[in-house]
Amino acid sequence: MEKLKELLANECSFRPSGKLLDELLAPAESIELKKNEVLIMSGRLDPNVYIVKSGVMRYSYMNGIREVTFAFALPGSVMIAMHSYYAHLPAFYQIEACCKSTVFKVPQSHYAHLVSSSHEFAQWALRYAQGQLFYLEKKDSVINGNAKERFISLIHKRPEIIEKVALKHIASYLGITQPYLSLLKKQLKNI
Repeated sequence: MEKLKELLANECSFRPSGKLLDELLAPAESIELKKNEVLIMSGRLDPNVYIVKSGVMRYSYMNGIREVTFAFALPGSVMIAMHSYYAHLPAFYQIEACCKSTVFKVPQSHYAHLVSSSHEFAQWALRYAQGQLFYLEKKDSVINGNAKERFISLIHKRPEIIEKVALKHIASYLGITQPYLSLLKKQLKNI
């Protein structure tokens, strides 16, 4: 649990106290997920807050008949189905485990209570949200350039994704086909 609290504390520019993180995690329920098991189903209401303890989680959505990988969540990441949490609408993104993973489920009511009752928590939540927006822009910088440059960037910046995520999901994330990703991997091995 201490490692998870350290990861959470390092997720944004504002470091919350250990006591505050203990309060956040106090009512949390641990959920074990198998590879490809869905945590949040697209089209269903789920306003809870989830924190990745171990493994890799994947955000995806349907673009017509094609599934698109939008993002990954690693240990220490907070996951929220924003449509459900803020607007009480069905989730847009589906979130599933890319490998055996463990997450903590924090009830929305508890998270909202901490935001309204603790200035420190509200400050952390705001900085965390700002950090997520920053990382969305950073993701765009990771996937800019030609396919080979994007793949090399991902290898250097997020090697745990390369190690634990299926090629088809990495290819979708990078905006390329799986056969082309396999070709790039082969080319890079020979260098």
